[in-house]
Amino acid sequence: FKTILVANEVGCGIVPETQLGRFFRDLAGRANQLVAKEADEVFLAVAGYLLRVKGEA
Repeated sequence: FKTILVANEVGCGIVPETQLGRFFRDLAGRANQLVAKEADEVFLAVAGYLLRVKGEA
């Protein structure tokens, strides 16, 4: 069966002002990396377009 996970990309913006904000950004990024490592396909949605990051076309 297929599983679809949707997550926010929080590492492409400005550096968070607070230590907690930076911790969340780093933790979310690491979680996304772990999931992407195990996934067969990974897409990044930008301005309504899907960009294939991993997997065959």
